[in-house]
Amino acid sequence: MNITLKQLRVFCALYELRSFTAAARAAFVTQSAVSKLCAELEAEVGQPLFERSTRSVTPCDGAADFYAYAQEILGTVRAAERSMSGLRSLERGRVGVATSPLMMVGLLGEVVTAYHRAHPSVKLDLFELSTDDTIEHVRNGHADFGIVSLETPAAELSTRVIYRDTMFAVCAADHALARQRAVSWAEVARHELIMLRNVYSVRRSLDRVAADLHLAFDYRIEAGMLTSVLKLVGAGLGITVVPGYARGLARELGLRVLDIDGARRHGHELWLIQRHNARLSMAASAFLHETEQALRQREAEED
Repeated sequence: MNITLKQLRVFCALYELRSFTAAARAAFVTQSAVSKLCAELEAEVGQPLFERSTRSVTPCDGAADFYAYAQEILGTVRAAERSMSGLRSLERGRVGVATSPLMMVGLLGEVVTAYHRAHPSVKLDLFELSTDDTIEHVRNGHADFGIVSLETPAAELSTRVIYRDTMFAVCAADHALARQRAVSWAEVARHELIMLRNVYSVRRSLDRVAADLHLAFDYRIEAGMLTSVLKLVGAGLGITVVPGYARGLARELGLRVLDIDGARRHGHELWLIQRHNARLSMAASAFLHETEQALRQREAEED
């Protein structure tokens, strides 16, 4: 087969967007070019990839498998492009980092600020995503590395623990728990919880604590943003549990942050994920080095 990268990019855009108009816009080509490139690709693979009508584009059987292979190929190309763009200096290049919105602000915010001030010519692509989307962004080469909480090592990725944080309980200033300095996990379980959904690493870590300690947490309200969770906690609708890097935001909102007895033994473990055998550019290597230094210092302060 003689398949081109341009054909693969157009195919992926069409598979994701299900529209010739939208795919043309995403790939910066004309609609007729999308149709031509797709037809050429189908001729190369020897079978149709889409069913077309005047109103819709529907993937055929086998298109999903082909999309996965296409993303793997394009991911390698994206990683290579970023690596070569800043291989010899920090005067140019691009760094892609993926993690949750909460970690991007609370854990990496100071690193991003310091790095950009030191290397203003390097473009930073910051992807604030759920855990699963972070893994996919790294796997498909959109990001150089990601930071997530994992239950098991991610397939086809290089993984290692980069940081262990401590969990804290958060309640309103007038809540019954607010008079205490610390609470037990059992006490946390006796109150209604407001938490992020389990697509985020904080919730997944809390679910693991529940399983380890044989507790049942009462998730009465689930939200997609930490700011929403903390606002509802402030309204007195329940309590929440956050990692250490979210304490500052909770206190800024006038909430009470409580230690949890034994929390260090059931920490919020975060993993660095990268593509196997990926060679980071000088710009990405420098950003990762500064990230690891900052996290080691933060963990030492916690101990």
